[in-house]
Amino acid sequence: MKNVIKYAVCLVFMLSVADAWAWGKRGHEVISILATERLTPQTKRAVEKILGGDMRSNSNWLDGLRTQEATAYTNHWHNTQIDKEGRSSTQSEKDGIVQLERNIEILRHRADHSDSLVVAALRTVIHLVGDLHCVACISFEDIPYSDNFTFYRSDGKSMKKEKCQKMTWDKLWSKWYFDIHGIFSSEMFAREIRMCQGDKFEEYMHGTPRTWVEEMGREARPLIEYIKPDQVLDNATSYNWELIHERCLAKASVRLAVVLNDIFK
Repeated sequence: MKNVIKYAVCLVFMLSVADAWAWGKRGHEVISILATERLTPQTKRAVEKILGGDMRSNSNWLDGLRTQEATAYTNHWHNTQIDKEGRSSTQSEKDGIVQLERNIEILRHRADHSDSLVVAALRTVIHLVGDLHCVACISFEDIPYSDNFTFYRSDGKSMKKEKCQKMTWDKLWSKWYFDIHGIFSSEMFAREIRMCQGDKFEEYMHGTPRTWVEEMGREARPLIEYIKPDQVLDNATSYNWELIHERCLAKASVRLAVVLNDIFK
């Protein structure tokens, strides 16, 4: 009971913070824009009533907690670990999938909780469904460096490290693919994903949060095994991976709508 109370107090304390991280502000906005389009009218009304606004403007709230001393422990929530067998079996309080499941349950039983805790839980669910579909947020029990590492990205002119861009795994997936389309607004990104991935949206609806992160594990493992720490990633591969980046954003948006429609049905 003490742990439940402590958890509630901590979440209530978080309510005034906002910033950008993980997928980045633009990534979470794109996910929210596309997810909102797939909400039922009933769900959309419920979500906006709880938030006092739309999903987009609340989608990056959880990132701001990382820089606050009292809530720095939430830094771990944005990531999830896949075990040696390729399963999501963790029950660690620090793992993102555990926190996602916990906050989904708070929303399912929202009548038993304070309004402020329900707001915090909804903001957390909106953010974590997104993060757990980011390649950089998936780590592997048997790959020690998989939580983040430094490598070099070639621009196509040279494969020598000293002439390549130094980059982290997190920066590639959370920032670089957005930066190369710097003139794109969040709405433009959403439109692009809708055009390129829209015919697959229905395929992405099936499963549970656990099976989704296991799927992300299968997506991320060959990429991490392809480029190891301190190696050079060739230019063609980094651009080819943009298709994976778009697919993951599309899956996150569809599945966020699935989760919320189920909660508020």
